[in-house]
Amino acid sequence: MTPNLAGKPLIQALQCAMREYGKLRMDGARRAWRVQRPLVMTRSGAIGAAQNSLAIFPACWMLSKRRVSVRISQTNIDLPPAGRSIGGLPIGTMWTGRRVRERTDWDEVFTTAALQPDRWFDALETMAEATRSTHGQLIGVGGARDIPFNIVSNFPEQLLRDFVAMGGGAPDLNFRVAASEEQIARGFYDPILHEQHYDEVVSRLRSRLYLEWCEDVGIPFGCQTNLVVDRVGVIGFALLRSRKAGRTTAMQRAVFRDAAAAARRAVRLQEQLEGQQAQLLAGAFEVINLAAFIIDARGDLLAHTAQADALLSRGDVRRAGPSLDASGKPMSLRQAIQVLLGEANLPYVRLRLDERPDRAPVFIEGFRLPVREWSFGKLPHALLIANSARRDRAGVAAFLSALYRLTEAEADIAMRLYDGKSRAQIAQDRAVTTETLRGQIKSVYAKTGVEGEAGLIRLLTAIMA
Repeated sequence: MTPNLAGKPLIQALQCAMREYGKLRMDGARRAWRVQRPLVMTRSGAIGAAQNSLAIFPACWMLSKRRVSVRISQTNIDLPPAGRSIGGLPIGTMWTGRRVRERTDWDEVFTTAALQPDRWFDALETMAEATRSTHGQLIGVGGARDIPFNIVSNFPEQLLRDFVAMGGGAPDLNFRVAASEEQIARGFYDPILHEQHYDEVVSRLRSRLYLEWCEDVGIPFGCQTNLVVDRVGVIGFALLRSRKAGRTTAMQRAVFRDAAAAARRAVRLQEQLEGQQAQLLAGAFEVINLAAFIIDARGDLLAHTAQADALLSRGDVRRAGPSLDASGKPMSLRQAIQVLLGEANLPYVRLRLDERPDRAPVFIEGFRLPVREWSFGKLPHALLIANSARRDRAGVAAFLSALYRLTEAEADIAMRLYDGKSRAQIAQDRAVTTETLRGQIKSVYAKTGVEGEAGLIRLLTAIMA
């Protein structure tokens, strides 16, 4: 006899049903539980029993330990966290033959990543599992993202390096980039693109190199969208799928769309948090009365102190679009910023602003800040501090070596010449012959671009602040 379960609360009804229909057996082929008299959800949301139908309870894996919402016949039911069970059957997603849909709290998944950026891998893997895909991807390109971040879950780093080496981001080689650029050109900045869009652009690619690479590494299929399209560049979001996983289905793309909406909010949140760090840094320097400018990875001014604002007001430093500039020696302020941003691996610069009769000399020191993983390009990247002459010698030799490619010996000789020591004294101090010293001094002049000792002293005066 079938028990009357209609109208009972979900958990109570399930407990009762498990007692009545507790004869469960595992279907090895489907990795699912079968029951002889399965449960069916009615339109009212109550539980009823069906005599001649089959219900499958998947072998109860869940994407996380968070609460999951299941939609059954237009009714949302919150299930307990993973690990709970009813009648010995762990609670997971329930399929009854009606409309049943697992819903992950994507805002929680991706907001966690925004607040703890090292969790992006976990978030992308969660999305891949939810769509039965091979990998999840978050990629930044263009602008300050010319040195891109490319986060791919469960994907060897060597393959990412191979991708860069082949120029895999080129739109005439990469069907994913080509499809995206085609849509952006038409004014569609964030559609969900998938295999149909890829098929349309493949014939226009100049080479099959990327296509063949995708087959080799197991990512020929998938779908994608843009989370951010701005002057900094593009942040893209994608599912990558193997041939075994097959092309994305409409249902999988619907899940991806929900995940992408949450990921877009998370990316914007992380970028806002990164931008606020510049303001906090400026506030800290203002407290100790320093004239400081905070620069981002593009070379743009993020924030500055009130003391630095005085330099702008007097015209000692001027705005050059979103960045800064000023005439100086041995380089302009703009050139100093580019040195800190460049690939020369120079973490420190010094320059003296061109002299003016109405003020004391102004010297600027530039510091490259530590590069953080998982940044979207809006963290403070460099710090410029203006001060008066201090004649600080620490680190100057290393700076000269990095800036002018001087050897350690040549940098030391240059500093001794600046201090007014004679060639004989320098040769004695360094235990070299006068002929060897003469050759080293000529090399110093050539590398620094000066014609003699007087020019070298003028150059070093700007550095030996």
